[in-house]
This record gives sequence, C-alpha cells and structure tokens, in this order.
Amino acid sequence: MLLKESKPTRKSPLYYGMVSFAVLGIASLALVVTTTLAVEDKKPATEDVGLQGILPAEVPEGIAEAPEGLEGKWVEWSEQVSNLLGQLYEEDLTLKQQKETLAKLQGKIDAAKGQPALAEYCSSLQRRVDIADAVLKTLDVNIATVKAAQMKAKQDQIAKAAKSLKKYLDSLQNGNGWVDYLQLNELQKELKNSYSEVELMDLLKALKTKFENRGALEDAEQRKFFNRAQFKDLEKTIKAFLAESKPGKTQINKKKVREELAALVENLEEYEATQNSKYAFEARKAYALLRAELAGGLEPLTTALRNNYFNYNLRVMVAEDFMNRLIKDSTCETGPVVDCILGAYVTGNQATTTEVGVDFKPSDTTLRFDLTLNGFTNSETSGQTSQATIYTSGHHQIWGNKEINFNGDLFTTQPAWVEVQANNTTVGASTKLDGIPLLAGLGRNMAYRRTEEKRPEAEAIAAQRVRDRVRPRFDEEVDERITKANEEVGQKLNKRLRDNGLFPSARSYASTDTHLYIRTRLMDTGELAANSPPLSISSDESVVLQLHESVMNNSLSRMNLEGKKISDQDLITEFEKSIADVLDRKVKLQRPPVDPDKGPNILAFDDHDPIRVKISNNTLNLILRCGFEQKGETAVPTQEITVPLHFKVEGDKISITRGTVKSSPVERPKSVAAQIARAGVVRSKMEKAFPDRVEDAQVKAKLENRTVYLHITGIDANDGWLTVTVGNDLTVEKNEAELPPAVEKTASVK
Repeated sequence: MLLKESKPTRKSPLYYGMVSFAVLGIASLALVVTTTLAVEDKKPATEDVGLQGILPAEVPEGIAEAPEGLEGKWVEWSEQVSNLLGQLYEEDLTLKQQKETLAKLQGKIDAAKGQPALAEYCSSLQRRVDIADAVLKTLDVNIATVKAAQMKAKQDQIAKAAKSLKKYLDSLQNGNGWVDYLQLNELQKELKNSYSEVELMDLLKALKTKFENRGALEDAEQRKFFNRAQFKDLEKTIKAFLAESKPGKTQINKKKVREELAALVENLEEYEATQNSKYAFEARKAYALLRAELAGGLEPLTTALRNNYFNYNLRVMVAEDFMNRLIKDSTCETGPVVDCILGAYVTGNQATTTEVGVDFKPSDTTLRFDLTLNGFTNSETSGQTSQATIYTSGHHQIWGNKEINFNGDLFTTQPAWVEVQANNTTVGASTKLDGIPLLAGLGRNMAYRRTEEKRPEAEAIAAQRVRDRVRPRFDEEVDERITKANEEVGQKLNKRLRDNGLFPSARSYASTDTHLYIRTRLMDTGELAANSPPLSISSDESVVLQLHESVMNNSLSRMNLEGKKISDQDLITEFEKSIADVLDRKVKLQRPPVDPDKGPNILAFDDHDPIRVKISNNTLNLILRCGFEQKGETAVPTQEITVPLHFKVEGDKISITRGTVKSSPVERPKSVAAQIARAGVVRSKMEKAFPDRVEDAQVKAKLENRTVYLHITGIDANDGWLTVTVGNDLTVEKNEAELPPAVEKTASVK
C-alpha cells in the first residue's frame, strides 16, 4: 500500500496556545509527582535510621520460618513473630518503632521458654534480637559519657587502694609517717569531694613520682619497706588513672561506625548460615575496627557477642553421685598392737577398714570438693599391769576429709582433718587373786571398776592413737596422687594441648553442692565460638558433655588439611594421630572400605574450610570441600559435600543413620550433565564411607584399678550443640578387696 504525503494544515493561534498550555500543565504535574515521590522515598534523617542499612534487607533464612507442626496458641505466636520480623527487616521503621519491635520480639521469646519445639528457633531468634539491640545502643554511644564513667571507675579503684593502704599503715607503730609522706589523708579527701580536678591530678602525679623514685630513698630499710606488696595496688591504680586521663578521641565517625556494624551483622548472618571460617574472620575484623573507633563505648555489643558468639564451646557437668560411685574405694589393713597406755602394757591385733568418697563444695572459681574418709577400727587387746590383765574389745568410728581445689592447671590441697570416736568394751580380766576361791571374784570386780573409771581417758588416748595413725597416711596417700595428677594435667595434658594449638582461650571451673562444671572455649583471633546452650541437668543424668560446632570446626582447622591430597585411609590415620597426640594414648577409628581393584579414594581438599561441621534440627552435618581421584575413574573437581548424620539412643544401642548426601560444585561447571554425573559418583562414595550403623550405648573405660562402664542415654544435635548424656546406671568392676580377717584374740576371755 502506497502512503500519500499529507498536506500541511494551517492551525489557528488559539490551537497553539492550547497545546502550549497543555504541555506546560503536564510538565508541571510531572514535576509535582516526581518531587512527591522523591519526598516519599526519602529515608529518615541519618541519626534516626537506626538499624536501616545495617540489618539485612530480608528476614534471615534461619529465622524466616518457625518450626512446623505447632499447635494451639503457638500457631498464632509464630504468625505474630513472622509479622514482627517482617517489620524489623523489611520496613522503614523509625528508631522508636525499631526499639518497640525488638521489645515485642523479646516478649515473644520469653513467652516461649520451656517449649522444646521452639527452643532452637528461639535461640536463633534471641541472637538476632541481642545483636540488633546492641547495635542500637552502640549507635547511641557518647564517647565523653563513656570516658567519664571509666574515669570514675578508676578513681574508685584508687580510693579503695588508698583506704586499704591507710588501714595497713595505721596498724603499724610508725605508720603515720608513711601516711603523711604519701598524703593519704589529702588523697582520700580529694577523691571523696572532688573539689578540684587540677589539684587531684597534681597530687596523683606527685605520688606517681614518689613511687617511681622509691629507689632514691637514702635509708635502705625505708626502701625495703616501700617495696612491700601493700603499696603495689595504690601505685598500680594511680598509674592506670593517669594513663587513661590523657586526651583522647571525643568525636565518633558515625559513617565508619555504621559501615563496620553493617559488616559485622552481614558476616554474622553468613556465618550462621554456613559456618564458613571466612565470615568468622571478617566478623572479628569488623569488631576489632569498632573497638578501635569507639574505645570503651562498645560494652553493649561486646556483651551481646560474648553471650552469643564468644561463649564457651565445650561444657562438662558431672554429678556428685556419679563421682562417688566412680572413685569409691574400700581398704582393709590389719596389724599388731603394741603400746603403753595409762601404765599398762597393751598388746593385741587390730583391723582398720576405710572407704573413700567425695563431697562437692560450692565455688565460683575452682572445682572444689572434699575427699572423704569413713571407716572403723576393730581391735582385740590385753592390757597388763603388775596387778591385773584387762581384755578389751574396741570399735572405733573414723571420719575425716581433705579439701581439694582444681583451677585448670593445678590441684591444691588442705591438710586432712580426721576425727575418731573410740568405744572400748571390757570383755574380761585376770588378777593375781585368780584361783583363790573367795578373793578371785573380788579381785576381778575391783579391776573392772578401776578400768571403768579410766575408760574415758583410755578411749581418748585410743582415739588419739588412731588419729595419729590414720591422718598422716590419709594426707600422704592423697598428696601423692595429687602430685601425679598435677604432672599429668598441668605438665603433660596442657602442654599437649598447647603444642597442638588446642589450649583453650578461656576457661571456667565451678562447683555446687551437687555438680562440677567445666567450661572452656577454643577460639583464636579470627574465629568465633558458641552461644549459650539451653541446659538443665536432670536427676537421672550423671554426666553431660556438650560440644559446640565451633569447637569441632576450630579444632579441624588446626589439622592443616587445606590444599592437601590425601587418601581416605591416610586421612583416618591423621585423625587417629591427632587424637592420640592430645590423649597420649592410641585410638582406633573406623575406616571406609577400600575397592580391591581401584584402591583408596584420593581426596583433594580445597584451600578453604576442607572439613566443617554444622549442627541443627537433630542433625550433625559433615561438610567436605574436596575433589576425588581414584584409579580408573575421571577425577571429580572440588565439590561441597554435605553428609547429614542422625543419632538415636534406644536402650543399650545407638543408631547412626545417614541422611541424603548433597553435592554441589564449588565452581560453576561447564556441563550440567557432567555435574549431575559427578554428584552421583560423590553420593556413592559417601554412602560407602558413612553407612548406617549401630553402636553399643555402653562405653568401657579402664581406670587405674577398675573398669568402668558408662551408659549413654541421649545424643542430641540442636542449635549448634552436640549434647551427650550419661545415665546413672554406672557399672564399676574392680579387684575385690579381701574381707578383713577376723581379729585374733591374744588371750582367752575370762
């Protein structure tokens, strides 16, 4: 079809005027709309955006959905939490609204306490709430206020040290001279009233000079006295105060702080999802930069990180009843009695039976317990004087204890305390009048009466004799064992841990009347550790062992497997060697089968995180980043392989089942079909290496003179923690002590 050129038509001036007006109107409307949209899209002022730009733009995967299968009011609870999370992460809330939302989320967490189905989810949610709340507090920090609080705290330390030193000097005959020399009265007055900061600083500087120039004192005795430990605290606190009082940063680079807070949160979220060490390193780096920028104003964030990412990652709890059954030991010793008591020559035999136990004591800083001793001494003796021979049967109760403390490096003891309650019974007597019909009975009665009069004194002496015999022996034997224990723990075990890079960066030892608590943390500069585990030890549990995935991963990183090529058989050997290096004993681990034709699998580990562990939802996920080589097969490039393992304790058996193995390429493959084939090969290898199996729930452990059988009653894998519980049905097999022989009588009983 041909197009005809249209002829131009003439328009009137009115037409052009109307068109111009319309164009101008449309342009004006567009400008208004654009301006309005720009105003609507504008974020709140910088000081009011709070968490915006710091938290992820979407709800993190770990808390996006509550557990399935909730019923009743908890369905509504999960919907409310979901709505609150959507508001916090995905809406532009004001600072006030953010704080209100966090408070509501905390209320939801508190309401769900005690609900097993929500425990892991709430723990994960709590970490986010804690960090978000700490971020808001960090953004609100005032360096000047923090500095003032720090200086006040150090000033209080000086006041405490000055008071303590003055009390000490006041107790000495010539102490007033030193009080005047150190101007302690003036110092206490300035610290209390704070009339002049300048005068206080001048006084502290003068005192610092006196401490530093103590060696210039002419009198040697004065120099020696001035170096006593009682002066050290005041000197130390004054120096710390003056060092802190130097001019420092008064302004905060808010932009830099927000950037580092965003980096910290981003890397914590990535670490939550992957347990990747790279994100742990970047999170620690961001925290270090924040510490440098905010000086002492980071306490809220430090507390949140300490509770959720810097916490102890190995925990052990032991019940007193378990320890008593574990170490309970009875001994019996017999021997002759040859003594002189109240002028009588005493001979005979005795048998002493004792039983050792343990009694836990409360302590916040050590494992504190008493080693207890209970027993009795039975004796059959005759006491001979020039007038009569008295036959006595003794039954003496013995009890005592010896306090022991352990701080992680050293066992220390206190002298033993032993008490004896003696009980002598006169069972016969003979005198020189025996054989005389009328006088024999009279003579024995007089001997009985005289013996009864002296019985309290004789029993006191007998008790002292038993104490003098038992207490040194008790002290000696315990101290000998403690010396050996200190060699094993302080000198050997701790050294092996240090040599292998496994010595804890933080340790805590505590005890109550019923339990011992050991908590340690393995965390290096660029690593993260654990959150707080939900724990309540029940009456039917003797031992609880908790290992966080971080202690496993941080330990694995010390094996230096990055970039190595190693056969699966040699890898097991490496694990055996690493464990043996720490425990100082050989261990044997289960090995994967070897193809008789193709030989062992060769694992080509990645340069980053070759083996990691992630624990959640009743599953321990073993994650390997490696390729495979095997004779007669095409090499498999580096894959990220996840092997889920499930544990279930049923009676005296532990079932370990493997879930579905997943394999994905670390680098994008050229061929999807080839990757599908590789994934199939990897799954086959992993299924052979990790078959389903059943193990005994009873664990055998050999101690010095006994064999102990521990019964594992539970294995839980949740919220990053692998928790192993041992029940109360402990079995101990030991060399049975011989029954105490009957005490031989030295003479017939009359």
